[in-house]
Amino acid sequence: MSARRILLMHVTTSSGHHHASRAIAQALRHLDPAVHVINVDAFDYTSRVVRSAIMRSYMSLIRHYPDVWEYLYDNPAIHKRVRHLRGLLHRYHARKLRQLLETVQPHAIACTQAFPCGMVADFKQHHGLAVPLMAVLTDYAPHIYWLHDTVDIYVVPADELKERYRQHGVADARIRVYGIPVSPAFLDPVDRAEVLRSFGLKPDEPVMLIMGGGGGFGPLQGLLRSVDRILPACQFVVVTGTNDALLGWLRRQTFHHRVVGVGYIDTVSDLMSIATAIMTKPGGLTTAEALAKGLPLLMSSPIPGQEVCNAAYLVTHHAAIQLGEPETVGDAVSELLRHPDRLERLRASATAIAKPRSAVDIARLLLEFSNHGQMVECLEGRRRPEKAGEGSRGLPSEAF
Repeated sequence: MSARRILLMHVTTSSGHHHASRAIAQALRHLDPAVHVINVDAFDYTSRVVRSAIMRSYMSLIRHYPDVWEYLYDNPAIHKRVRHLRGLLHRYHARKLRQLLETVQPHAIACTQAFPCGMVADFKQHHGLAVPLMAVLTDYAPHIYWLHDTVDIYVVPADELKERYRQHGVADARIRVYGIPVSPAFLDPVDRAEVLRSFGLKPDEPVMLIMGGGGGFGPLQGLLRSVDRILPACQFVVVTGTNDALLGWLRRQTFHHRVVGVGYIDTVSDLMSIATAIMTKPGGLTTAEALAKGLPLLMSSPIPGQEVCNAAYLVTHHAAIQLGEPETVGDAVSELLRHPDRLERLRASATAIAKPRSAVDIARLLLEFSNHGQMVECLEGRRRPEKAGEGSRGLPSEAF
């Protein structure tokens, strides 16, 4: 039997969606060293104009017009109005997608963001592609842009999301509650003393990890000024991601407490293993990684839409605390450090809802799906492709 080929699709290198697809790729190679994993940025298969327009619009909305983004996000009326436009956009890019599929000839496809999922789902519907398609949600926010008849399996982070999709008519057989995929490295124990030593940290003081997401988003400067005033002995590790300007500012400052600044790193699992708690924006991947390490979350500045949903889920399950304005954060952290019993309750709640084996479970399912014999139960309850060719893998000759 020839090696199986799994196509993973995300958007934007260094994003949470990219990290999720990388985690799945790592798990796939661990389970089957012979598997061929192709992990692509879906924007590479769109026009530069479209890519730029999407990214600029999104960044402008979340930075300058968050209320508008909140209105647009998961709004059924907006979804209905743009459905035709989205279909035209997908078909405009279908030729590039077809070239990718012809080159890779995947046995299964998994998407960690709704845009590429829509591209592939639309292609399946209009061109009879029979390759199994998996949608892997990376937020605790099951928005309607994920919903397509030709998605075979939805992997969701929690039971609440499964129920939401059931209400939209998705059959139980098409939903798996596996969690948000995090790197298998989060399953590995670490040498605490060695990690502390490598970052120049003291072994006898709490370690507060501060993250703003891969782009170093969030009011980290104000937050740092606030936490630097707190009374208990504490030390901070600040991960600025790809925000080099913020990292430069951080290294020029003088603080009362020990503050270690790092940029974009691949050893977040080590830092989370030795941290007492994490202050962060509630992005889906950062949240899932923290939960995998049983790390209490102190959340600030959630983006309207997906991050607000993430924050609500975590607070509901008593795994996180929603912080106020940056200038009040220091007092909140000080109060928490004075009550270790409260920290332990947060840690226990985080551990209770964590799914650290998510990437492994997803990878195992993808490997099973690479055999069409595993697809029977998943095809129940949804409309199958209307065109010929669904009985064999690959692209029908009449695709174009």
